[in-house]
Amino acid sequence: MKKITCQRLKNIAFFYLERYDASSQKLRAVLKRRLIKAEREQEVPPEAIEWIEEIVSEMQRLGYVDDQRFTENTVRRLSEIGKSRSFIRTKLQQSGIKEEMILDALSETDELEQARLTVRKKHLGADFKKDLARLARAGFSYEIAKEALEELQRGTTE
Repeated sequence: MKKITCQRLKNIAFFYLERYDASSQKLRAVLKRRLIKAEREQEVPPEAIEWIEEIVSEMQRLGYVDDQRFTENTVRRLSEIGKSRSFIRTKLQQSGIKEEMILDALSETDELEQARLTVRKKHLGADFKKDLARLARAGFSYEIAKEALEELQRGTTE
């Protein structure tokens, strides 16, 4: 394994960000994991943790890491595949996104539409009770899940 330097960590950050959109917290975790991996084989400079903070700040300044953009993209992507607000919220919390940013991004989502999409994608509707439980496990409230399934039974999904 190559010796850990500030430039090496910066290259690791660039390589990761070329492939993935990441929050500042996620990038920080990726770089720390790399340090832990390197510590198994070599001595890591004590200032490496400071380098990580500098690199994350630089990536934010350059626009490669933007928590607001990451939040909006994640909400849009997960909403389009029918994930519930609670699922999306949990994913964003795991990525280190601040609660007010999460709530702001989620305010524009239509949870009933997301439930309808899940009902269509998962071909639900055969067993009302089981499907209700499945939607509840996916993070939808009872009222939203019930409404989506009842619309399907009435044949009025939009």
